[in-house]
Amino acid sequence: MTWNDFFQSVKAGKLDRVYLFTGPEEWIKREAVEALRAKLLPPGLEQLNDASLEEVTAQQIIEAAETLPMMCERRMVVVRDWAPLLPGKSKNEETETEQLDKWLANPPESCVTVFYMRTEPDGRKKAVSLLKKRATLVSFDALTDSELGKWVAGRLKPLGKRMGAPALNALSFMAGHDLTRLAGELDKLTAYVGDRTEIAESDVREIVSASLEYNVFELLNRLLSGKLDEAQHMVNTLLQGGQTAIGILAMLTRQLRQLAHMRYALDAGESVENIQTTLQMHPYAARKTAQQSRSRTAADFRDLYEQCVSADYDIKSGRLRDSMALDAILLKIAMPKLATKRN
Repeated sequence: MTWNDFFQSVKAGKLDRVYLFTGPEEWIKREAVEALRAKLLPPGLEQLNDASLEEVTAQQIIEAAETLPMMCERRMVVVRDWAPLLPGKSKNEETETEQLDKWLANPPESCVTVFYMRTEPDGRKKAVSLLKKRATLVSFDALTDSELGKWVAGRLKPLGKRMGAPALNALSFMAGHDLTRLAGELDKLTAYVGDRTEIAESDVREIVSASLEYNVFELLNRLLSGKLDEAQHMVNTLLQGGQTAIGILAMLTRQLRQLAHMRYALDAGESVENIQTTLQMHPYAARKTAQQSRSRTAADFRDLYEQCVSADYDIKSGRLRDSMALDAILLKIAMPKLATKRN
């Protein structure tokens, strides 16, 4: 069951006895728990009929679920990251799983029990197989681009704000699809634009905390324009912020490979939209990559990519320190003629 299907079933009052919540989208997962609470528990009676459990045994789960509800029809139990569902061997795992197996054969109608996984369950575990077979599995996958657009619009509308496609694409590329982070970024943007109703792409670039991938785009902009000092300053900032030289090199390698593919495809007459689909790129990333690809030839980008791969090998084989290898690559991108003479 998708999370959309789950919300529809809750709205219709069609609730199952046991659920397994999995997937990376924590914001909507938390909203799903709140939707269940609102449906099941009358105002003022929440604390009497709601149990949140963590680091518990099967017996404790069963006792909580079989406790009779007070002054309402059903109570709610949320079990977070139950150990027998996680990777690795847990304490008394076989006995715990056997207890769960017997209980799942006939869980009480007076309780809705949710196994809430913040870590992806280990599909090889017997307990996971049991829950997937006897409980209702709800997958909280990351939002698609269209779903994200609707979510952002819904969050901005009560505030009297809106965001066009270019700004939304920039936001999702810079901050990712994690709704917890996006909610914080939208709060910052709303405060930043003040009385303006439209949040522009320039606002996003100015305010949003950039991901490493976005920073590498900006780093390449400076390098491809020959602005080595600015690029080195960016690298120093990234290193001070906790990034590693080999991590930055890996992102440069990936982007140079994308640039080579993009330039070859553009030279062959392909549209950016078709290339975006073929390479499975984010729309914002595809547009920016197409702009960057016009600064060099496809052969140039391929050569730089191959040099990055060689640098990575030199680091891992102990021939070069990671900082020296990264500095050499920065020089080769920003000043190819000078770097060729030095070689």
